[in-house]
Amino acid sequence: MNASKVVRSLLVSSVFIFTSTVAHAGYLDFSSNWNAVSTVDMSKRSAENVVKQCSTVSAYANMPGTTTGAMVVAGPHTTATDKNMHLTVRLYKNNKHEKSCHVYINTKQQYTSCNCEYTS
Repeated sequence: MNASKVVRSLLVSSVFIFTSTVAHAGYLDFSSNWNAVSTVDMSKRSAENVVKQCSTVSAYANMPGTTTGAMVVAGPHTTATDKNMHLTVRLYKNNKHEKSCHVYINTKQQYTSCNCEYTS
């Protein structure tokens, strides 16, 4: 097999793999005002790294389909009903909001745990 055939074969394989992956990947996104309620600063990159450590969030973000995934809707904060510092993530399947997750962090903004519940 000559070099041009090898290159052509690799190019075709790469295009197939790339388009297959993109077509079937879920998503992890941020709402436009995700950081509005934050009580501590956190970059999107750090937030993404933290929420991906939650196995449920990661599973939705990697599910097949372009209408299934996870959206970070609130940066690090506490609430009257949850005094632990957390980010809020909504999980969607086929464009339907299925679950909401609190992804907990410590004072060093490191992942500690998560709790996800089905929406009613």
